[in-house]
Amino acid sequence: MSIYNEPSDWQAESSEAFVPVYYQGNLTGFFKQDYADEIIRFLNEQEVLNKALRLACTDVIKKTGGDANQVKNLMKKYIKISERPKYGTRAITLLLRERQKELDLSSQEFTKFCDTFKVSPSELNNIYAGEPIDDSLLAPLSRILGISKEQLLEVRDGVEE
Repeated sequence: MSIYNEPSDWQAESSEAFVPVYYQGNLTGFFKQDYADEIIRFLNEQEVLNKALRLACTDVIKKTGGDANQVKNLMKKYIKISERPKYGTRAITLLLRERQKELDLSSQEFTKFCDTFKVSPSELNNIYAGEPIDDSLLAPLSRILGISKEQLLEVRDGVEE
């Protein structure tokens, strides 16, 4: 067989157009036009949101008489608070709120719904207040949320990755 008939390891596809993407004048990579537009729009929105957060934190620190060097720490604090919790009581609270929306129930109706599964209104309020969740509530909460007890344990206690 001729060497010219074998496919080459390296090939160029001239029909695929890639555009360069720059950040502050520096080339960061090449993307297809459709992806480049979406990526640039997302990153620019992120930049605007970070600037807005920085300004808001600066204003808070100025009004409270704090040190201007605390802006970054305050920004990190607010970002951490606003992220979706993966583990702990806050994560279970979020799952309960999502379940309530999924069932299209008012707060009072959802409280009664949980009570039928043996999670009392006071226990539900304790969960919403961020108190630790007792093992005795795992089975009824797993039925309310429609997930296994093992999955709920992973959410409550966290999983090492």
